[in-house]
Amino acid sequence: MKYTLRQVVGAIIWWTEGTKSYKDKRWKNVWISNVDVTNTNSQIIKAFLEFIRKDIKIDESRLKLQLQIHEGDDKSKLEKYWSKETGIPLKRFTKTIIRPIGKKIGKSKGTCKVRYSDKATYGKIDKMTKEILCAINKK
Repeated sequence: MKYTLRQVVGAIIWWTEGTKSYKDKRWKNVWISNVDVTNTNSQIIKAFLEFIRKDIKIDESRLKLQLQIHEGDDKSKLEKYWSKETGIPLKRFTKTIIRPIGKKIGKSKGTCKVRYSDKATYGKIDKMTKEILCAINKK
């Protein structure tokens, strides 16, 4: 199957920066299959969002965002920044996590996690990614 550049990039962003399904510790034999991507770079987040919006055709109303920022950061300013960058309204942000001041340089905009909770969407992206990786490895 042929994939567009946006699909290849979106799948690889998810493969490298996304959360893979995991077993829920609270219940036996329950797997969580959220489509999550976390990054500090707004261009990576925007490229992934474009992929899931245009190619995967998600239900926009189910898309959520969470920030991790550091003590002393302007929470309101950063939430507004990421809302503007992603097109996700503030009402769909989950609780912002505030961490102690760290030693890593370059995280002045915080860390952004986009989340889409849907097992079928997870399966679609996972299948697409495996097909792309197989095609790359055959050449």
